[in-house]
Amino acid sequence: MRFKIILGGLLLWSAATMAQDSVLYIVDSVEATNGLEQLTPDKIALINIVKSPILQAQYGAKAANGIMYIETKPFARRRYNRLFTSLSPAFEAAIKKYGDDSKFQYILDGTKIDDNSVNMLAALERKNITSLVVVDGDALKKTYDVKDRKVGVIITSK
Repeated sequence: MRFKIILGGLLLWSAATMAQDSVLYIVDSVEATNGLEQLTPDKIALINIVKSPILQAQYGAKAANGIMYIETKPFARRRYNRLFTSLSPAFEAAIKKYGDDSKFQYILDGTKIDDNSVNMLAALERKNITSLVVVDGDALKKTYDVKDRKVGVIITSK
C-alpha cells in the first residue's frame, strides 16, 4: 500500500511540476509559441537545453525554467556553411562553384558524414575545429573511396 501512495504522489508531483515548469522554446533562433508538434525527429539537427541567469536576464521570466534551443536541418546547414566559409577560402570557392554543398562529402575525424548523421556537423563550433581541408573529387576517391561527390571537406576536431 505504501508503494502505491508514494507512486501516486510522484505522479501528481510530476504533473504539477510539468504544468508549472514550462521551458521557453527557440526554434531556428526564433521564439516558438506553437507549431512544435510539426517538428518531427527527421527535421531536427540539434537540441540544446540551457538554463542560466544570463539567459533569464535576456529573455525574462519566460526563461526562468530554461530554454530549449532546437535547430532544424536546413537552418543548421546554413549555419555550418557560414562557419566553414569563414574558416576556409577553398570551401567558399567550392560553394560558389557548385551553388551549395549537395555535391560535397564531409568527413569528420575520419568518419564519412551521411545525410542521417548531419547533426554531427550541426554540433560543431569554431573553437572545436582544429583544421578544415577541402580536397577535389580525385583525392576524395583515392583516399576515402567516395566516387559520387565532387568535393571533400575534411574536418578535424578537438
